[in-house]
Amino acid sequence: MGLLTSAASRAEVPVFPVVGAGGREAAEALWLLPGVRMVDTPRAAAVLVVIGRLTRALLQPVLLVHDQMPGPRATLWWPVDGRPADDGTDGDEGLLAALPDVVTTTAGDAAGLRAVFADLLAGRRPWGPPALADIESPRWRGVGPYGHGGEGMMGGVPYGRPFAEMAQDPDGLMLDQLPLQIGPLFPALPPGLVLHLGLQGDVIRGVTLGDNPYRSWPGDPPVGPLDSVPFLDARTSPTTVAALEVARARHHLRWLARTLRLHGLDARGRRIAALAGGLSATDRPAVEALARRLGRDRGLAGATAGVGVADQATLEPLGIELAGGPVARAAGVAIDARTDDPAYAGLDFEPVVHHGGDARARLRQRVAEAAQALALAERAGDAVRSPGPPVEGPRGPLAPGRTMPSSSLIHLLPTLLDGQEWGDAVTTVASLDLDLEEAAVDQSATAWPQTPTGTSTASTRTP
Repeated sequence: MGLLTSAASRAEVPVFPVVGAGGREAAEALWLLPGVRMVDTPRAAAVLVVIGRLTRALLQPVLLVHDQMPGPRATLWWPVDGRPADDGTDGDEGLLAALPDVVTTTAGDAAGLRAVFADLLAGRRPWGPPALADIESPRWRGVGPYGHGGEGMMGGVPYGRPFAEMAQDPDGLMLDQLPLQIGPLFPALPPGLVLHLGLQGDVIRGVTLGDNPYRSWPGDPPVGPLDSVPFLDARTSPTTVAALEVARARHHLRWLARTLRLHGLDARGRRIAALAGGLSATDRPAVEALARRLGRDRGLAGATAGVGVADQATLEPLGIELAGGPVARAAGVAIDARTDDPAYAGLDFEPVVHHGGDARARLRQRVAEAAQALALAERAGDAVRSPGPPVEGPRGPLAPGRTMPSSSLIHLLPTLLDGQEWGDAVTTVASLDLDLEEAAVDQSATAWPQTPTGTSTASTRTP
């Protein structure tokens, strides 16, 4: 091994993660592995890490991401659930067929990840050709979707890339508006989220939701385990109040860590994610101190204040106002299923409420609820909650036959994002704490069609 290769092998491994079914918790662990650097674009990655099980709808976007990576490159697969590679789903088998050199390792295997990277740099690991075949350039067929544009070179999809069309801006001017799909693997959005946008400059004009790639079809893996599993289990099994509240605090802190990374505070986010990983009720003082520090952070306040306002009038048509959850409580709605839960009697529980309904209020709401949850865990001791009443989950109430919180929250996006600049739109989406796997569980979610499609699950240029 030459001096340059030896030095490079000790560098951080640039990784682009793809989160499949059940892979969210392992993806959080990947971020904390020493010597690993999560990158925001496949073009900056040397290793693609596929975490969890792939649905058929995710396979094509994953292969697109793979082909965007420069060489030398490698793909690792962390199945998460421990099943052998030959016992996979249709999406898993498609991955192995398209990328025969994929390396299957145990989730969280830092040594295996670094070994693959070192072999790449030393030239000991061959890297294969693109997984997808080149598409021949279309013949000129005149004006229209299959030509080189529409009237006056406006509109159409030449070579698979949409031309801008003319649309009215808020001032009444007719300006270019570019149709664009973002997702399902765009790292600044929740895994699996697909948005179809119209962009005038960096201003969003019109939003529709794409297909949910986690929704299961025959041959697909079941979703989960979800990050709300402790709360879902509590609907049918006795659970200690302390365990539920520590799980709530952990959930909110992990959300906070991801949000800070999104705002460029990666090191700070890592520290909070590490705290969340080993969280216990005795960490309440540390979380309370964190809440105070964040309250004084002017930069974060400036990036979130007044952004993505979801007030009570916005929440009411979707039923979120009456359901409760952190998003509703951040808009001043003092509804929390724990208020009427006998297990919380005598614990001096009162819902935490903020006002404003913007991204800043939602951030402060979740941090305050994390500190409150650890205080409740301390006071609860060994108290056990019995099944029966609705369970207040980290995103809202959970009860059999009730819509999952993410299924309702996701319908806020078309209203909240329209007219926003791109940076504010990303902040807004993050502040809602959406989980597309959770939404896929709920068959009452109607944002996606009832048959799988192959056209809107992969972004044209931005997976």
